Amino acid sequence: MVSTSTPRLVRRNQSVLWVVRILVFVAFFDLFVQFPIAAPYAVVLGASSTLVGLVVAAYSMANLPGNILAGVLLDRWGRTRLLLIGLVLTAVVVAAYSIARSPDQLMVLRILHGLVVATLAPGAFALAGDVASPGDRVRVMGVNGAVIALAAIVAPALAGIVQEWFGFGWVFLLDAVLLLNAAALLWLFRHTLQPLESRRSVTDRVVTRWPLLVRQQAAPYWVILTFAIALGVLVTHVPERLQALGISPVVRGTAFSLYGLVAAAVMISPFGGQVLRQRWAVKAVVGVWLVALGLLVASGFGLSSPLTIERLTLLGAAVFGFGFGLLFPTVTAEVARRSSGETRGRAFGLFYALYSLGVVFGAVMSGWLAEIGSVGSGWPFVAGALFGAAGSILPLLERRVHVEVPA
Repeated sequence: MVSTSTPRLVRRNQSVLWVVRILVFVAFFDLFVQFPIAAPYAVVLGASSTLVGLVVAAYSMANLPGNILAGVLLDRWGRTRLLLIGLVLTAVVVAAYSIARSPDQLMVLRILHGLVVATLAPGAFALAGDVASPGDRVRVMGVNGAVIALAAIVAPALAGIVQEWFGFGWVFLLDAVLLLNAAALLWLFRHTLQPLESRRSVTDRVVTRWPLLVRQQAAPYWVILTFAIALGVLVTHVPERLQALGISPVVRGTAFSLYGLVAAAVMISPFGGQVLRQRWAVKAVVGVWLVALGLLVASGFGLSSPLTIERLTLLGAAVFGFGFGLLFPTVTAEVARRSSGETRGRAFGLFYALYSLGVVFGAVMSGWLAEIGSVGSGWPFVAGALFGAAGSILPLLERRVHVEVPA
């Protein structure tokens, strides 16, 4: 009896994990598809330079409290229900972009978008943590990370092509259709997913204490915050610097594609899942050091030759991607390990809130340093490298925790 039921259980869990991976792809496709078109669309609607910045930033600023609230609701109401609501509402808001007629309307939609989409990433990762066995979580999170990298490669390129051929409105409608298809898939699998979920009892007050949750997750949270600051510097200053130096936009696109491809390859390879298995902190520290090294290489160390800077930017992006490929699955698996099923939604909600906060801070810091030291300088990269390397402090100092809890 055991031998026949176990393969069936494995097949069921594998099917569920593929549903989760599709949800992860759709959630991050929705994020990355905005990157090349959000600012140009605001300009088309008549936004000033200052208003363009506010429109772009409105999504991330609304996403911060949205992630935290989503975490609470994911633990209270369950993953599947919130994910379904989030997918449908996000599709409606994204489709409404196509009928916006003024920057003010677009600003309102960006705020709503940041709020309603906040359930998707924490919900998908919390659900993956519920389904995956403790010994398989690093591999599962690694595959999820590779799916994110794939979305980062596909979405911006597809957005550019669709916008050029058919216009901005069709990009938003394509995104909305993809979100609705994911909602339909989740609806079909809801009866399989819901029994696997964990949710908090209304009377369970111990696990609701945020200070306890933050204390348990302090090291992985610190790692992802400092990495996100470094990422904010990378995605902001690479395009600015290469444009200021007159380097082809093709190089810019190649750099980000290389970053995503290397990260994906590391996450899904046996190397990313098996080496340095002694402690999560070892792999995380190596990852943040590689992230910092990638930014230092991209800085050019004061060189002025455009050809040399072009090559160093590509090399730095590859090294940065390698570090991210080691770091992300390890840190997300550790967040899942340090949380029980009843707190995992909030753990990942706060995780992604810190991620968004770090990217925003890194982008703002990069712009400020570029104004001080000239856009073509490498100083923002050096500052980003210092922040990235700081992510190794808590894992190195932390005593062995700990908080091993039932899945």
